[in-house]
Amino acid sequence: MYLDVDGVLVVWDRRHNCIELSRGFGRLMRFCKIHNIQPYWLTTWHKKPTTLEGLNCLLWPITSQTMAVPQIAAYGEKGKTSAIDFESDFVWIEDGISPEDMQVLQERGAADRFYWTEGLDPHCLTKFMEFARKKMRLPKVKDWGPKWDSYFSRPRKRPRK
Repeated sequence: MYLDVDGVLVVWDRRHNCIELSRGFGRLMRFCKIHNIQPYWLTTWHKKPTTLEGLNCLLWPITSQTMAVPQIAAYGEKGKTSAIDFESDFVWIEDGISPEDMQVLQERGAADRFYWTEGLDPHCLTKFMEFARKKMRLPKVKDWGPKWDSYFSRPRKRPRK
């Protein structure tokens, strides 16, 4: 699963000021964990890896065992599609694709794996999750809860007074 940042994770207003994070990012990462999908950041931000590492730390604790953690997909001069593993069952969400990248997708017969989103849509990630489920032929998630052995499912002990 390939994810852009600007206009996908970060929602913009009409003047391109960041206004909020898209809804459902945690749920998307839980979806990836449940279905054993590795997400990748496919963004120009890859040129500053510490920025993406910092973004990962801001979005959830590193120790979270219930959600997938996106890895960085670096690409070169040939565009974002040079980082895509076309042999895998992938999906890609983006708010602005270059004509060259779209041509590569079409030539590889993978244009239907691309999900274009409006950079102003705060619900783009929840819509993308349904797109990914259908495109990758995944069952609906019936239990979103944490696994029995996760830190989140253990009862908290109250301190004694």
